[in-house]
Amino acid sequence: MNRIALRAALGSASALPFALYYSDEIKLAIKSDNDNMFSGIIATSVGGGGPLSAIQTFFGGSNEEKFKVDPELTNPTKPCPLLTIDDMRDMVEQKDRIVVSFMGNVFDVTDFTGHPGGYGRLEMVAGCDLEPFWKVYTQHNRGHILQYLERYKIGHLSDEEAELQRSSTPEFSNPYVNDPPTFPTLLTNTRHPYNAEGRLRNLTDSFITPVGHHYVRNHGLVPDIDPEEYTLTVAAGYGCKEKVYSLKDLKNPRKFNHVKVTTVIQCNGNRREDFHFQKEGIPAFGPPHWVAGAIGNATWTGVRLRDILQASGLDVDGISLNKAKLPEGANNVSFKGYDHDEVGNNYCCSIPVEKALDPYGDTIVAFEMNGEDIPRSHGYPVRLIVPGNAGARNCKFLEKITVTPNPCLDAGNWKQYAVHAPDVPLYKLAEFEEHHVELKMDPVVQEMPVQSMITVPSAGDTLQVEGPPDAPYVKVKGVSWGGGGSGISRVDVSADGGKNFTRADLIEKPKDVQERERRGSEWSWQFFEREIPLSSEQVKAIKSGQKVELELTSKALNTAWNVQPESADTTFNAHGCCVNHWYRVPVTVDPAAKENKRGPVGDFENKPGVNGGKFRTPFKNLNQPPKKSN
Repeated sequence: MNRIALRAALGSASALPFALYYSDEIKLAIKSDNDNMFSGIIATSVGGGGPLSAIQTFFGGSNEEKFKVDPELTNPTKPCPLLTIDDMRDMVEQKDRIVVSFMGNVFDVTDFTGHPGGYGRLEMVAGCDLEPFWKVYTQHNRGHILQYLERYKIGHLSDEEAELQRSSTPEFSNPYVNDPPTFPTLLTNTRHPYNAEGRLRNLTDSFITPVGHHYVRNHGLVPDIDPEEYTLTVAAGYGCKEKVYSLKDLKNPRKFNHVKVTTVIQCNGNRREDFHFQKEGIPAFGPPHWVAGAIGNATWTGVRLRDILQASGLDVDGISLNKAKLPEGANNVSFKGYDHDEVGNNYCCSIPVEKALDPYGDTIVAFEMNGEDIPRSHGYPVRLIVPGNAGARNCKFLEKITVTPNPCLDAGNWKQYAVHAPDVPLYKLAEFEEHHVELKMDPVVQEMPVQSMITVPSAGDTLQVEGPPDAPYVKVKGVSWGGGGSGISRVDVSADGGKNFTRADLIEKPKDVQERERRGSEWSWQFFEREIPLSSEQVKAIKSGQKVELELTSKALNTAWNVQPESADTTFNAHGCCVNHWYRVPVTVDPAAKENKRGPVGDFENKPGVNGGKFRTPFKNLNQPPKKSN
């Protein structure tokens, strides 16, 4: 469907699938505690400062002045003439451009082909005002999105036309109303689609992360699949014959052996917020802006992927033992999920065929999470589990398996999950198709790097003095993970920002997990803790009644002796992927404190691992769009 047809569908009660979302009878239902948050915004006239001024007013000046999008990205000096609604319509219908309006300004976003939500969502709004959509997709309202949008500004509407344009844009009926309930124990990063991270200080409460504490990642609508009607298809080609399996087939132990795998799943973008304006003028590209908790450790039960491929005709044992050759072109195994966005684009991803066939790789098609049916939020009824690899490879709501010569070309690969060089500018990611040859030189992320984070105490906590008067200490707990199947050789911890480190104590894993893991297949995380002695200077200050400011941090070394880098600058990439520098936790030891006191929660309980544990810009990701004053 081209943009002309899409635009027609927006105004047609009979058009599908859009009628589901634009019906006048289904009104937008958004519950927000911040409905009046923007009531104090006073925007400049349409032809003046526009949305950038409104956002700066909302965020209150100095901090936003310091952390704003580089003008070289936004090109604020280009001419912005007065346009009309007819001009917009002509550009959409006659010139096939994606032109939208917001707060009286007009933007041509046709070249924004790397849009993190998928290009189809841009085509969906062609010719419309963005406000109804940003009421649902509140992640756009944080500030930097509107600043970056200035790059695509081509003009403005008169006040009268701006009001007419807004009122004539149909309300965007929330397509996520049938999603499962959210988890109050998680911290919401984006409400639609629902993406939420675990509370960092709760991660070490249990070695197995329970449902409700394990992070949730969605790219689109959560499907409601009838288990009796569920099918998994293996496509024909490259040594496979087409096979269709039911859920009963997969659960039948007479058809397939069942295995358990305890593994960390970590989103490739975990800790992305640390890169948000880490370089001056460069926001982190794309939601979710995970802070620290997009990681969990669960036990999954299912069928080995290699067994399913073998049952479909591929000689997996012969290939694994190098007694048979892979069919020419059988380089990847790609996966398609039943989940899709509002315009019908399904999620897909790929893994190398070697990972799929590896008898020790433990890639499974899972139907249980922690001994129960997989919850809808986590991929019911069947999902892929790829231990050691990025969370994006663990396709939920698994519909189809295909052996392919090339990785899946969908947004689930390069457009969101590749690590580019530090000097690759953000606009190239945004305008992906124009720069795709350069960007695809970097492969999509598969295995994840080594990681560790202190979970307790939290940034901003005030701690009482523990230990004997002459040898006080601060106790820390944390999680570490080798990534890619590597175990953890050692975790070092520090109470002075890394000037001095000491070895942490590694906590023994559960026996059943130890029995299943072997070198190269150590998928689960490693807890650590340590009572870190304070320095003589710190002890002296405490004895004199002074408060002592500490910066706690950790660095893990995996069994290949890869170690976390010290600085966010060393691994910076505009995508915000594979973020694993030292996670820093500032705390205060107060000799007058009778008990430990939590720091202020603020906008978001988890805190960044840089910038003194403070957000560089407010983390107000659930607010409604700003409005112009009359």
